[in-house]
Amino acid sequence: MWRERKRLAELNTEVLLVSFEELPRVRWYLEGADFGFPVLADPERAVYHAYGLGRASLVRTWASPKTVVFYGRAILRGERPPKPVADARQLGGDFLIDASGRVRFAHTSVEPADRPSIERLLAAATSAATHP
Repeated sequence: MWRERKRLAELNTEVLLVSFEELPRVRWYLEGADFGFPVLADPERAVYHAYGLGRASLVRTWASPKTVVFYGRAILRGERPPKPVADARQLGGDFLIDASGRVRFAHTSVEPADRPSIERLLAAATSAATHP
């Protein structure tokens, strides 16, 4: 998404990342990755609950095709798959909220790796910008 920051700015769209991790863990993670967007630490998961983001089942989390492919690729590269540190079952979401507070786009994940494409997010932002 950072690569599309110019387009997002043209669409008057700001990005806020929300994490359920504690603030020290968020800071540690951000040291190794330059997101370029503000991050909200929400360890109580108030934002997650407000938007109806629950947790996936164990089967949905560990037997999903995306998860199997992720860990399979690591093994094929000869790497030891990373052990999850956080709640791997927490579901996320992507939301576009306009200046009046109206939700213009909502994608609630059905498994932890489920995310809309950047193209889909840009299309929603474009629609919101051109059809207020």
